[in-house]
Amino acid sequence: MSFRVAQFNILGRYMAGSMWFHYARDFLPKGLATKGPLEWSRTAGFPRQLLWREQDGPGHFYRFPVLLAEIRALKADIICLVELDCFAEFRDALGEEGYDAVFEGRPGKSDGCGIFWRRDLFAAAGSARSLVYQVPANDRIALAQPLLHLESNQPLLVVSTHLYWDQSSGHQAAEAEELLAFAYGAPASAAEGPVVLCGDLNTPPGSEAHALLTSHWQDAIQDYQPGAFTSVKPDAYYFAKPRGQQYSNQAWEEWHRQAGRSDVIDYVLFDGGALELEGPPPSLPRLPVPEEGGGGGGGRAAKKPPFGFWAGGWDFTAAPAEGFEESKHDPYWVPARAHGTLQLGIPNRVHGSDHIPVACTLRFRGTQVGAGTRGEREETRP
Repeated sequence: MSFRVAQFNILGRYMAGSMWFHYARDFLPKGLATKGPLEWSRTAGFPRQLLWREQDGPGHFYRFPVLLAEIRALKADIICLVELDCFAEFRDALGEEGYDAVFEGRPGKSDGCGIFWRRDLFAAAGSARSLVYQVPANDRIALAQPLLHLESNQPLLVVSTHLYWDQSSGHQAAEAEELLAFAYGAPASAAEGPVVLCGDLNTPPGSEAHALLTSHWQDAIQDYQPGAFTSVKPDAYYFAKPRGQQYSNQAWEEWHRQAGRSDVIDYVLFDGGALELEGPPPSLPRLPVPEEGGGGGGGRAAKKPPFGFWAGGWDFTAAPAEGFEESKHDPYWVPARAHGTLQLGIPNRVHGSDHIPVACTLRFRGTQVGAGTRGEREETRP
């Protein structure tokens, strides 16, 4: 009576642009790649994204089939996808493989949260409900879908969410409080069953938001090792007006740097009173501890990036790039990159997003693995 749950921020179809992922240009067909400083600005035009499907034209790789391959490899019974701006494509592809799904978009945005479940194992036990967080207003959402585990007749409430992106804002703690009230408050009831929360929480283990949520739900990973990550991306440089002034005629475009990162921000949490892990907890990839004071590309490690987590051979030569402050308003300046030096970051041909999926196998407490359970189902799945 076990089931497998997965969380995955897919990096929206229209969000993998060269303004945020400079190596995106390296993978674009030559006729589509822009020249000079335009590629670092909003004026670069379409297409600036890593290619999605073969219909986009000739390219080095396509993100949609890479993402599908990652999802299939999870062999998950419940899949929560966030930053999902292409729900219909995943609904159709996964629907052919036995999944039903529900989706809720963010207010005024193209992306949102999607929950997918295997129809041979679960059925919808009621209508989905959603939350629009009050802080910050009208930006982020949570989606809850009551399910019924068909074999055991046990209810389960699956919640998918994607919290505010800026960790320094502190909004995640307020969102966590709203999330708890949403999961346990009206119109929720005990009949909806124990909660499984899947989310990109944009907050690290041990933070205020993480501590609040794990005081109610168990983290599928109890021991985070040094260097572990669920998201990894290089530094990003872009030329634009200051945040909040993009429509002002009095503001001037300038260079910005978004520091690279490798951290844990994606989670599967669950009601430990009613559910328990079956088998080992999720295993996360790890990076070597960075050398002191060294490196570009958002924190160059003491050794080259592990296989599967580099984004090509064009790392930045320093962090921040030389001349960044002096060239703040120069549209023709671009950060220096060293050809032949590996750059840490994804997506790439192996990973379709700048996040990796997190998955675990759960079971209802008091049940045992037996005939017709997950182990046997995996043997028969394509």
